[in-house]
Amino acid sequence: MNSTSFIFIIVSLVVSAVMYIALDNLIIAAMILACYLVVSFMVFIPMIKNRKKQIERYHLCYHFINNFIISLSIKKSIGGAFESTSVSMGSEFQDTVIRIEEMSDAEKLKYLQTYFPFHSYLLFYQIITLWQEQGGDILKMSQYLLAQTRQEEEYITSVSSLGKRKYIETGTLWIFSLAILAMLRFTLTGFYDKIKTVPIFVISTTLLAGFVLFSIYILIKKATNINIKGHDKNEKII
Repeated sequence: MNSTSFIFIIVSLVVSAVMYIALDNLIIAAMILACYLVVSFMVFIPMIKNRKKQIERYHLCYHFINNFIISLSIKKSIGGAFESTSVSMGSEFQDTVIRIEEMSDAEKLKYLQTYFPFHSYLLFYQIITLWQEQGGDILKMSQYLLAQTRQEEEYITSVSSLGKRKYIETGTLWIFSLAILAMLRFTLTGFYDKIKTVPIFVISTTLLAGFVLFSIYILIKKATNINIKGHDKNEKII
């Protein structure tokens, strides 16, 4: 079980426990727990995992482009630059390279457009193709590309950090809100005994659990809304 799944299981258990304390109704609490777990594993976790993979893949693309261009400026050979760059990439990339080792160097770079489905890589491939055909100083030819990829890398890093802060801020807010709801049962015992079976209290408290779930969805949607140029954020990374 990864950390993301563990966090959502804990959130589901905490919210359902608070609902049980507030309503003293095991059936409603169990239904809320089931709803949270289903939505978490069917919607939230896939959203986060896919976006995380997209961001990691872009970071990998950024490093590949930079390392390849620097290697190419030194080795003056696409094959040498590809081999040198591949060594510094991760195991997943190495597995992809093994599957295409029978291809020519140009075919490998073209194939990697499916592995790096970003505008930056498309521009990189066009520049390499132009260099193959006409020659020239690859560093000068790639000047704009390197600046663009660096800016996009910085943008993605800053937005990702902001998203993490939003998770913490919103989580803290809801922890205090749910804690106050749970404490009502113990601090206002007489009042609680009178309202715990009142339909409007039961419905409004249950709706609160639904609102928490909806707010989590909005938070995840906003936190993962990072526009990587040339890539559909809803597209799954292979």
